[in-house]
Amino acid sequence: MENKSNMADDIPTVNLDDTSSAKTDSPPDSNRDSLNSLLHKTKDKNENCIDDCDLGKQCSMICTDNSNDSKARNAFCCSSMGQSVWGVILMIMSISGFIYFNPTDIMLWEKLNMRPGLPPYEWWSDPPDQVRMRVYVFNITNHDRFLAGLDEKINVKEIGPITYLEKLLHSKIRFNENGTMTYEARRFLIYLPDENTINMNTTIIVPNLALLGIASRLHDANYFVRTGFNILVNSHNSQWFVKRSVYQYLWDYREGILETTKNIAPQMVPTTNMGMLHSIYKDFVDNVTVKIGPEWGHENFFKIDKYGGREQLKGYDLETCNERLTGSTEGVLYHQHLKKDDVLYYLRKTICRTMPLYFDQEITIDDVPAYRYNLSEKAFDRIKNDTDCYDMEPSLPDGLSDTSKCYDGLPLVASYPHFYTSTKPEEYVTGLEPSREKHNSFVVVEPLSGTPFRAVARMQCNMKVSNLSDFNIKPYDRFSNLVIPVGWIEYSQEGLPPIIKNTIYFMVVILPPLSTAFICTTLLVGFCLIIKQIYRAKRDLFNRKIDRLTNNKVLSFETETFIKVPS
Repeated sequence: MENKSNMADDIPTVNLDDTSSAKTDSPPDSNRDSLNSLLHKTKDKNENCIDDCDLGKQCSMICTDNSNDSKARNAFCCSSMGQSVWGVILMIMSISGFIYFNPTDIMLWEKLNMRPGLPPYEWWSDPPDQVRMRVYVFNITNHDRFLAGLDEKINVKEIGPITYLEKLLHSKIRFNENGTMTYEARRFLIYLPDENTINMNTTIIVPNLALLGIASRLHDANYFVRTGFNILVNSHNSQWFVKRSVYQYLWDYREGILETTKNIAPQMVPTTNMGMLHSIYKDFVDNVTVKIGPEWGHENFFKIDKYGGREQLKGYDLETCNERLTGSTEGVLYHQHLKKDDVLYYLRKTICRTMPLYFDQEITIDDVPAYRYNLSEKAFDRIKNDTDCYDMEPSLPDGLSDTSKCYDGLPLVASYPHFYTSTKPEEYVTGLEPSREKHNSFVVVEPLSGTPFRAVARMQCNMKVSNLSDFNIKPYDRFSNLVIPVGWIEYSQEGLPPIIKNTIYFMVVILPPLSTAFICTTLLVGFCLIIKQIYRAKRDLFNRKIDRLTNNKVLSFETETFIKVPS
């Protein structure tokens, strides 16, 4: 009985309602102590988890500390919530970049606003000196034979080019509330002696433009007016062909008959200087309003809304001519996101109209993919079954366009150089050599930004002589119904400044793959962060279950008892 009592005393008792450690009267057991130390070793190691995080070490997946001080010291790398939030943010940003806005779209969208201080505005407001203007004149080689009736047609010889820099200045810039911008565009020429081989003092023989121009305007006047004009011609001893230097012909072409006619009928002769370039650049200042801003979208960016406060050029009206300037450009910038089926309308006041350019081919220029648009070869043809705003009486043949309204009523017509689109260029004069390569017009545009990398616009100015048979004088009859070339001009934009070219190259060639790689990387990082947190949550749940089991007193007692009982 005594032994049984001692054995009962050796059996440990546990109060299941008490959360404190189990108390026994038996002496300590070395096996039980070692088991308890093993079961609680994990808990002891957790005390240094936060210290490890502070030292940049990787934390245990079961690192837990519910104290306020420990939370304050917990590094962000150990915060499941923080990494989960960053994962979601990165994935949303990546998906948005793929679907809605990538960096290139953001740059183009910002360009729509033309904000002062940013590169698109600064480049446009002070355009680079990249445009060359080359002018060609015609020397008449058979004027005596033509007047004598020995040659049926006038023969011409081209002289040129005479090269100038065309400078464009934008000033008086004003942003309007309706999403448009108004500015003043001024153009003038700077002679480039280093790029010229033609002596400006070289003498050429040219038609008397003043005599032929006034006679054409009076061709249907009454007998007394025509007789008075003929007397005026004889009193000034005006010749049908005159000698002028190249400089005079371009800039200071004056005739005595012009001075007298202006004094008699100033409405007929608004100027006494008929120099070819003087007539174009004497007042080349225009007030232009263009569309900008997101409300107009990419397809209407920088298209003309008003020109000189009007929707048409001076001399035209909507009642008789439905040819509007709205939707055209000056050629400095085109709209963004160009497509191959887009028609680019280019306004040049020297030809008194807008000209359509159509897609021709894809090319690469300065390592940048671009589209080439060509001016239609029928641009100067007559319009069938619709209002033709650029015809005159009698009707002009195909290949000629009336420009008299822009040149004070002088009978001037525009055409391609050397009449190259005409079916019979030799029907006007001889000596011309029409060539598509030398005489067509085109523009090479980077389609994403609408920036022209290369542009060539060519046009020829001609004098359209009316039927002068009513004058009943033989020399007049020789010139009746002739189209005499005065000269032709080439406007050539030759490249872009390095800073603009490099910016376009970065935006078009480098940025798209770079942004794609960045978006893919952020998407992958965000995905990995979220997967990592899902895995961590499962591990934490599993570890909490293990902790509950190791902290269970009954389980500890049963385990120790099982180990203590001899096998």
